[in-house]
Amino acid sequence: MAQLTDPHLLADPRGHYRGVNSHAQFHTCLRSVCSANPDLMLLTGDLGQDETWTAYGLLRDQLATCGSPALVMAGNHDQPHLLRSCLGRHASVAPCGIAVGNWLVIGLDSHMAGSMGGRLSTAQLDWLVRTLRTHPGPCLVALHHPPTAIGSPHMDPIALEAPERLLGLLHRFPQVKGVVFGHVHQAWRRQAPLPLMACPSTAMQISPAQPSAYPDAPGWRLLRLEANGRLHTQVMRIVNGQAIPEEPQGHGWLV
Repeated sequence: MAQLTDPHLLADPRGHYRGVNSHAQFHTCLRSVCSANPDLMLLTGDLGQDETWTAYGLLRDQLATCGSPALVMAGNHDQPHLLRSCLGRHASVAPCGIAVGNWLVIGLDSHMAGSMGGRLSTAQLDWLVRTLRTHPGPCLVALHHPPTAIGSPHMDPIALEAPERLLGLLHRFPQVKGVVFGHVHQAWRRQAPLPLMACPSTAMQISPAQPSAYPDAPGWRLLRLEANGRLHTQVMRIVNGQAIPEEPQGHGWLV
């Protein structure tokens, strides 16, 4: 499985987002992801920077070049109804759960209209509880906004509203093995009490809160879900057109 996040695609594929051609960089990252032949691709928000049908259409067409199914989530730079109408026949759209082997991968929609920060409605949290109660096997949760402060003065003020509601809920279900998110444009990780993991953007990066070997390189996250409930994860960076692990292989086992 693979996570891509924050591509900030524009209606003009030649357009630039904060100094980078976001379409070209997403294409490079997606090509690297597709070569790994993932069971599922998670796209954790900020998919269309200008929130246009054309930008989502470009995303749809790019995803069609890869044989893997996709689960897409809205971020603050998205228009959820437009996203669903354009991609709903071609990808799963959060909130929903997707079976990957004996795992359940749950995508949440943290978009909050008119805000850079995120929110999960009571109705969505109630749905999450019902979903977890019916799936005793291992689970992974994905959303756009971070459910915790990461130590970034730029991103912490616009994280998930009332994150303790989500984390308190997840702690009640030991089958939840981790949470992945986007929004922060950097690789970030906290191991305990529940593994929380951010992914670098496929576009531009923000000054990292944790040390990084390639802090300015676009990237994506590789996830391997084991039947015994173990999760192996590795951040991959695109450096000179090649996918390079952020950390040495063998790091990143989570239980």
